[in-house]
Amino acid sequence: MQDEVVTEGSGGLRLPAVRTNTGSRPSFTGVAPHGSPPKPNKMPSPPGAAGAKKDGDQTSIIIESNAELLKAERPEERVVHEIVGCLKMKSSMLAMGACERVKKIARVYPVEVANSAIMEELVGCLKEGPATALAGAVMQALSIMALNPEGRQRVCLAGAAGPLIRFIRTSDLSRPNLDRAVTLLMNLAADQTNRRTIREEGGVEALVELLRVAPIGESIMEHALGALHNLALMDAKSRSRAMEAGVLLPLVRIVTCKGLPDADMCGVRGRMILTELLKMPETEERLAAAAMELGVRI
Repeated sequence: MQDEVVTEGSGGLRLPAVRTNTGSRPSFTGVAPHGSPPKPNKMPSPPGAAGAKKDGDQTSIIIESNAELLKAERPEERVVHEIVGCLKMKSSMLAMGACERVKKIARVYPVEVANSAIMEELVGCLKEGPATALAGAVMQALSIMALNPEGRQRVCLAGAAGPLIRFIRTSDLSRPNLDRAVTLLMNLAADQTNRRTIREEGGVEALVELLRVAPIGESIMEHALGALHNLALMDAKSRSRAMEAGVLLPLVRIVTCKGLPDADMCGVRGRMILTELLKMPETEERLAAAAMELGVRI
């Protein structure tokens, strides 16, 4: 491993070292939270699941036991028809049961599910109300599909980004499913094709608004930083929009937070985003102004 220390100009601002495993910075992905946030599982992924890397993306998925994977249904026409029928009954427990069924199938056949009629129904549930219990289950199912490179493209093409971004932009931490929505957006932003869609839908500004109010060290901030990093990694327009939205103030608040362990992912991801932003002209001057406004040194 190699420390990365960013310095802009002679005698410029120095950021704390960011440790990376390789020379390139991976995109962040994860499974939407269910109860306590899951830890990344480094076991090998099954065929068709999100184990492979593509275009610098790094994915993680919760792997079931081999016995459970063998029990997974194939998304054949009959199965798809049954699931779609249940999802249409949005106010019933049948719809919730259908989502659980989709999650199990999508762990093994993410692309097949993403290319089926199930996708349209799942996105329809999001559009009708992202704060419902059903929408929360839908976000988990879509997050599993979005761990696969082709799956995440299909989720975005189906129109999931818009309702997610509008929901995140409320920045109401009391609303259910907000962390799940941010996790799903983080997964979608790991794809280069999706980044333009998310940027044009206002995803950058929504994440910056959330960073202003999210508690440091909590999973929702960690996932919001992961999503913003994925957007800023290869997209100069996203970096510019983040700067204009005022991202430096929350980032300075994060990286200068006292008592935050060096290995805390909020601090790590915050420093990684600053590293990308410091490649832009005038960032160092703006960063110094933000630190002065908060009364901290960086």
